[in-house]
Parts: sequence; C-alpha cells; structure tokens
Amino acid sequence: MGMGAELMKKLSESCKKLNRNHRILVCAAFAATLIVCGVSVKPTLAYFTTYATAKGGISVDIGPTTDVKEKFKDWKKTIEIENTGKADCFVRVKVIAASQFDIQASGSNWSLSDDGYWYYSQVVPVGGKTEPIVAAITVSEKVKTSFNVVVVQECAPVTYDENGNPCVAPDAKWDATAQYDKEEGEE
Repeated sequence: MGMGAELMKKLSESCKKLNRNHRILVCAAFAATLIVCGVSVKPTLAYFTTYATAKGGISVDIGPTTDVKEKFKDWKKTIEIENTGKADCFVRVKVIAASQFDIQASGSNWSLSDDGYWYYSQVVPVGGKTEPIVAAITVSEKVKTSFNVVVVQECAPVTYDENGNPCVAPDAKWDATAQYDKEEGEE
C-alpha cells in the first residue's frame, strides 16, 4: 500500500473516532473560515475593480502645419500650399501617378530636385500661401480607366544661418523628429 493510501486510511479512522462535540467544533471552525473568506472577498473585489480617470493633457506642437489646395481642370492640377501653423516654413511637393502617365510641373519659385520633390524657394509666412505649381498630365488615348494623381506635400520649419538669414529650402531639416526626454523620477 502506498504512503498516500495509508494516510487516507488513518484520517478516515480518526474521523470515526471523533465524538459529537469534536465534529461540532470542526464544523464551526470550517464555517468561521468561510465567513472570514466571504467577508474579505468584497473589499478585495473592490480593490481590483477600482479605477480613476484623469482630465487635461499637454498640447504638443511638433512644427509647422499646412493645408493643400488642389484644383483640377483641363488635365492640369493646380496646387497651392497654405501655412496654417504658428511658424514660418518651407514646403515641398511631389506629384505621383502611374508610370503610363507623363506629368510635367512648373511654377514660379518652384524647382525640381534630384529626390523628385518640387521645392518652393521662398519662406511661407504664417497665414501665407505659395504661388501655384501646375502639374500638367498627359494621358495616352489607350487609357480607358480612371486613375489618381497623388500630391504628397511636406513642410519644415525655417532654419537660419549664423547671420540670421534663412537657409535655402532643399537644406531645411526635412527629416527632423520630435523627441521626448524623461524627466528625473519618471518611469
């Protein structure tokens, strides 16, 4: 016989030997344990379901903002960029379409760079707009389906040299990122 079986046999025999008073005492102890457990469940449940809400926040300004204005007529897309932010900025535009379409863009103060973007050479002041850039779209007569011409526009804050002169648009910080450093004591 295994050790566990022997232990069960001894426990069973000792329970038979308990008189009526002992059984009442064991039942009372069991009932008291249940009561204590039952009373502590509600506060514990309340502890695990308590929550708090917070209001407020911090507004983060990550740089200039702009709005693109597009008009399409006679297979030409006229594009203007408005500075809606709180700081002067530079802008650049890329016009994208499927390879079977030829797109030629032009505009005063706009120049094409090797990266495929058209850069506006002037600083766009707060509330100001660029001069229009016009993208002329040549469509083959073989094309019978609809298509999209996508305008990608980016803006960057104006940076200045050591003499206080604005840098030229292609040299602006187009890849700048926002960074948050934790303060002491934050996790």
